[in-house]
Amino acid sequence: MDTILRSKVIAIVDDDQSMRLGIASLLRSFGWVVRAYDSGAAFLSELDRLEICLLIADVQMPDLDGIALVKEVATRQLAIPTVFVTAYATQDVVNRCRRIGGAGVFSKPLDEAKLLVRVEQIVGPSSF
Repeated sequence: MDTILRSKVIAIVDDDQSMRLGIASLLRSFGWVVRAYDSGAAFLSELDRLEICLLIADVQMPDLDGIALVKEVATRQLAIPTVFVTAYATQDVVNRCRRIGGAGVFSKPLDEAKLLVRVEQIVGPSSF
């Protein structure tokens, strides 16, 4: 069996390739196992195969935005802590993310140090 299927995984869902790959690279460099997805549909297609310990989702994406994605995950009876990232961190967006149980909301460009602190608070220290 593939190691990634046995490990707890941080999933990143963002349609912006540079953001998605940047977050994935940052987290991997600190020892976490990461899977990156360019859409909510791609993430949902693998959801049943992975043990997701944290979801990092862009709020604004075509087809299935981050908030709708979290609602879809909930319909599957899964409670995955979610941190949202957004280029438009208005008070309304922040409030919407918090109302559905968001574990954090970060503005783009990301403050990487703060994101790392929050990830560790949620999932614990990396394997390093």
